[in-house]
Amino acid sequence: MVSWFDKQDQVIRILLLIPIWGWFVSGLYRVFKYVEGGKKSNLTLVIGILCFIPFLIVGFVISIVDLVTTITANQITFLAE
Repeated sequence: MVSWFDKQDQVIRILLLIPIWGWFVSGLYRVFKYVEGGKKSNLTLVIGILCFIPFLIVGFVISIVDLVTTITANQITFLAE
């Protein structure tokens, strides 16, 4: 998932991170980043799981932050180690 997402064009990544469904993509990205990554950060996994819990504002905020970092830095960088 992580390598697939990172290989996509910036426009596609921006569309996937729109806050309506971006919380789901952000959560999946962080969970897969934790599983695939060599350096394991428990915070990445916790934030990824919190994105899936309905009615928590965490997923919505993280999707907005991911959207902004994708637009500016062309990658997801915040809490995705």
